[in-house]
Amino acid sequence: MRPYKNHPIYGIAIPKPGKLWHPRGLVFSPDQNSTIEIKRLESTDLTFATKKEAEEHALILCRAWIDEQGSKPSSTL
Repeated sequence: MRPYKNHPIYGIAIPKPGKLWHPRGLVFSPDQNSTIEIKRLESTDLTFATKKEAEEHALILCRAWIDEQGSKPSSTL
């Protein structure tokens, strides 16, 4: 787990055939007493050669989504 703008985020690598990985990012509620997942980001069309690369890309997806939500005028995460 890595915090980003008060949100716990996780980068997960999902195995694909051929020893490849695709990224899945999970964003959780910023409430410290909660483990509610508020967004799942997955990119099945992107594949990576290593598990670490897929996990890092998943974190990038999470950060981008959080940043996008913050830029919306009537945003509620």
